[in-house]
Amino acid sequence: MTTLLFAFSFHGAPRASATRAAVRLTTASTEPWQNLFVETDDGKGYVSSVLPAGPNASPDTPPLLLVPPIGVGITRTFFNRFMREWVAIGAPCEVHAPDLLGCGANWPRWPRKFYAPDDWAEQLDEYVRQNIARPVVVCTQGGLAPVALEMWRLRRGEEGGLDTTIAGVSFISPPLWQVGPPAQAKSRRLQRAFWLLAQSSVGGFFYRYLRGKDGERIRNFSERNLFSEAAAVDDEWVENCVAGAAQTRSRHAVYSYLCGTLPGGAWRDDRSHLLRDLAVPAQVLRGDSVPDAAERLEVQKALVPMASCCAVVPNSRAVLPWEAAPDTAKLVAEFLAANF
Repeated sequence: MTTLLFAFSFHGAPRASATRAAVRLTTASTEPWQNLFVETDDGKGYVSSVLPAGPNASPDTPPLLLVPPIGVGITRTFFNRFMREWVAIGAPCEVHAPDLLGCGANWPRWPRKFYAPDDWAEQLDEYVRQNIARPVVVCTQGGLAPVALEMWRLRRGEEGGLDTTIAGVSFISPPLWQVGPPAQAKSRRLQRAFWLLAQSSVGGFFYRYLRGKDGERIRNFSERNLFSEAAAVDDEWVENCVAGAAQTRSRHAVYSYLCGTLPGGAWRDDRSHLLRDLAVPAQVLRGDSVPDAAERLEVQKALVPMASCCAVVPNSRAVLPWEAAPDTAKLVAEFLAANF
């Protein structure tokens, strides 16, 4: 049961799509980034943390778009430590870390809908086109790797060739790629059945159980499953997760991911053709505490064309941008310097 505590990024309802957006400053912050509210014409909106480039940054280096994982209480704050380290190494480019629809600071808050990878891909594609206006390097955490591939799919077939919002991709702790049709590929019945159960009072009760009252379940799960060392699970991590999970309705995105990873679910679709077609620089980073980390890295590199600066990051497991922020920031910066 505790394995469901974090749906660690690891169709049915109307599609969530951001239309033309306006951005305004919402909160002052002692951090080096600004928290911006991205308003959309359909009455929705979400918050994005934006970190400006350093004074010595090259104008040719594309911005970073950080895509957080999906889990109990996980929001854009997952990348806070990475962004602090980005400043420490000179902030070689601008960084954007938006909350995904249904997660974090959204308005209206956490609508009851099923989120598939293309829903969040459409949100981020629109964010890039309207608020950055140039291709970005997408950094995905864990099981959110399909979101980057769906962003690529959105633009690859448009008239006039590639008009992509993606200049490159950094896959951080990606799952093993699904190659070939998964079991029950033509069926979404199991996914839909569990989704309906998750929307019932049973789903609400279970989410409250996973969330817990004092963060101890989140701490225990993180120590056992996400971090290489229990001592690395500090109060800042737990407090961020507890705050992000305060509203029970935030469960919809978590359950969307969990149900979508079942056999035949939307997250397990074969996207190997999109990997082969990914005609931009790509990076794969893995933690060294994952079993067979080096072997897994080599297998995944072989499936990604134009792979460079791939690495196994020491003293880390599944949450590299938090647990190994200095090494992760350095490796992403090296990837940018080598390819742009």
